[in-house]
Amino acid sequence: MSCSRGLKCCLNLNHVLVLFFVVCSLFLVNSLVVAKNVNHHHQDMTESSNEDSCDAVRSFFDTINVTVPDRATDSGSICNGRCCSNATEDELMAKSTNNFKQILRHHTRSLRGILESTATIFRENVIQLSLQSENKTLNLFNQVYRRMSPFSRQPISDLYQSIRSHISPNSYTDNLDIENVVTNFFVSLFPVAYHHVVHAESDTHSSDFHVDYKNCLMHTFEDIQPFGDIPRIVARSLQQSVGAATVFVRALDRGADVLASTEELDSEYLTHKCKMHLLKMSYCPECRGMIKGRVKSCYSYCSNVMRGCLTQYVGSLDSPWTSFAESMERLLGLVRSKEGIETVIKTLEVKLSEAIMYAMQNGPELEKKVKKSCGTPTLLPNEKTAIPEDRVQQSGMPQKWVSPPDTDMLHFLVTIDKSKEFYSKIVTSICEDEEYEREDKGCWTGDRIGEYTHGVIATGANSQKYNPEVPLENPYRANTKINELVDKLINLRQTVANAISQHSNHVDSDKMQSDMAEGSAMWNSDNSDDSDLDGIDGSGSGDGSLRGRVGGVPFDTTRSPSLSPGMGGSPDKVASGNALRTWSFAVVTLVSFLVMLASNH
Repeated sequence: MSCSRGLKCCLNLNHVLVLFFVVCSLFLVNSLVVAKNVNHHHQDMTESSNEDSCDAVRSFFDTINVTVPDRATDSGSICNGRCCSNATEDELMAKSTNNFKQILRHHTRSLRGILESTATIFRENVIQLSLQSENKTLNLFNQVYRRMSPFSRQPISDLYQSIRSHISPNSYTDNLDIENVVTNFFVSLFPVAYHHVVHAESDTHSSDFHVDYKNCLMHTFEDIQPFGDIPRIVARSLQQSVGAATVFVRALDRGADVLASTEELDSEYLTHKCKMHLLKMSYCPECRGMIKGRVKSCYSYCSNVMRGCLTQYVGSLDSPWTSFAESMERLLGLVRSKEGIETVIKTLEVKLSEAIMYAMQNGPELEKKVKKSCGTPTLLPNEKTAIPEDRVQQSGMPQKWVSPPDTDMLHFLVTIDKSKEFYSKIVTSICEDEEYEREDKGCWTGDRIGEYTHGVIATGANSQKYNPEVPLENPYRANTKINELVDKLINLRQTVANAISQHSNHVDSDKMQSDMAEGSAMWNSDNSDDSDLDGIDGSGSGDGSLRGRVGGVPFDTTRSPSLSPGMGGSPDKVASGNALRTWSFAVVTLVSFLVMLASNH
């Protein structure tokens, strides 16, 4: 009985010794961690002492033409750093505000350039196609309808010039009536075609009809229908295709104008809260003597500041711009479809020839109608008109159609798709840069180096009211310039929607009709957003082509691992030391409890 008790006591003693060595090891590790933290803290205090001299940041401020005041100068009220006085902070606030505008200007100019170049490329392609088509038509008439060719040359040129004038810059008209132009063309062509192709008596081709007889033919055009249904088909296809193309290039130009106008907005629209945080994020680390590049601003802090400032500045443009971008995608699809202007222009010479062939094939019936309406043709007395020499074939216009701008249009589609929620994505493209710390730990929070504890506020005016850095102070604040730009985008979107609707009404395609049904739903959903256009309604990754920095760095922030005065060490290291001491205390308590049990036994 005593032997077993002794064995039990011996075992308990061995357990206690093992636990004793474990505890000693833990305490040794803990001592090393504490010593490391103390050494790190001592190093941080040494670095923070550099604030007194401000020598570490003097060279940086020299590069931006800011003079660091003497140590005796009072600290600025925003950064609370000995390296910047209140006057210096005012100067730095103006610089950071201007940097913010430069970033916005850089992104808008990139997108504006795409819109302007797309309008130019598309317009030039259409004009080039019309010149080629005109030349082909004149050559066709010269070869096939030689008698009427000299007399039809001017009406043909006028028709093509009308097409070019509608799509040329500074020639836009809200009352596009290309259909009437086409109708007038065929009306004026009727006397020429009837005289030189249909009637074509042996000796009459060298004499012209009397002016009264010409007028009779033109006035009875609708009743006689000499070219059948072809004029109506040509007029309808040109009306819808030229109209849609005109709206497309005009919307591109005016959309670019809206972007250009945002660059001219005064920084007075930014609130003092925004300007203050732009200063904090840009220059406050330097005002505290922190060396450039040693630490990054927190990602979430950057996001909240930029979202708040953009909402105050141009955030109300985000929703109408997204709707405008969606409508432009749809319109380009229609403009470049088989019913679009490129195809219509390329087939125009064939349609005009078909009209003349229709009149020739129905010559006997047509002559009966003409004699019934206008009587026997009368020629000008004692006057013959010689056929002028036709020099059409001397034109240097290439016979092969100019290559379509497929690559440029594809680039535009990719860009315009990524520009949706454009102003929201500016924030993402800026704050996801390597200049900012994604983990939100050990980074500049605006007041200190540490962990940024606020979450990123969702986009939209309603959410920005709760922005911890730049709250939306007055969502109904009058901003005449921005409201005008919002109205322009809404009107542009409606113009594009009308062009899409008119185009679809003329296209006898089930697929096109189903596409437009989806488009109708899109416009209805957009209309519900018009009442609340003050916010940024979405976020996403920015387009690589829209990324970039003005001067390489958006804000001239500098980074330092030194801690703000009063901070005992890095939050991560302090936390790890506290956790280890907690575990050590728990182990000691457990050992004490086991020793008590062993002694009792």
